[in-house]
Amino acid sequence: MKRAQAAGSETGERLQKILSRAGVASRRAAETLIEHGRVTVNGETVRELGTRADAAGDDIRVDGVRVRLAAAHAYILLNKPRGVVTTRHDPQKRPTVMDLVPALAGLFPVGRLDVSTEGLMLLTTDGNFAERVAHPRFQVPRVYHAKVWRVPEPETLARLRQGVRVEGERLGVDQARVLHAGNNAWLELTLHEGKHHEVRRLLKAVGHPVSKLKRVALGPLTTRGLQPGEYRHLRPAEVKALMHGGAARPAAGAASRRSRPASRPR
Repeated sequence: MKRAQAAGSETGERLQKILSRAGVASRRAAETLIEHGRVTVNGETVRELGTRADAAGDDIRVDGVRVRLAAAHAYILLNKPRGVVTTRHDPQKRPTVMDLVPALAGLFPVGRLDVSTEGLMLLTTDGNFAERVAHPRFQVPRVYHAKVWRVPEPETLARLRQGVRVEGERLGVDQARVLHAGNNAWLELTLHEGKHHEVRRLLKAVGHPVSKLKRVALGPLTTRGLQPGEYRHLRPAEVKALMHGGAARPAAGAASRRSRPASRPR
């Protein structure tokens, strides 16, 4: 039986790149799968990073499931409603983002929004695309609207921009401004990385806990034309812009699809 090519060989393609192109995981996550012995090539477990294989001719499997490259990658923009979980499978049987989009082989969510947050998120079969969008070094901006308790003072907004240490971790935003002020306030926050519950933790730390949170923009993409629960496919120009961390015009009048009834939270 044909064997995988050892690291350092010039033939074939790096195994983690094949897994990424197949939509199994990002390259970094694929390396973890390999190191944990979950990947086989032609029946042999591979643990060495840099091992090469032939995506077309070799039998490559992850946890026993055959890996197949899609003919073309899918790039989907979803406006996630509150109450929906960002995962492929939920042990508690709650509705997931996968219930709202077409059932495509290898499709997975890029990053996550917590169950009580609504707004834009991407799903794709392209591991390279997912890594570039999710990793902070590529500077893809994320814009959130947050309803908070009371109205922050200008000094507090400055603290958010300067950064605040929360539970030993430095959290901060690129931009912060008040959109609307009454007894409470709606804020607009822009940041380029998505640490765990970052916006909620940060605003709670400065004395303005969040009651509602929406992600309204992701790079060049906005919620325009997408009600909660609706999705659309990205245009090639939007995919290219996100791959380069740059900007492109949002699709004007792009066709959206409603996967299931979803009402806008009040």
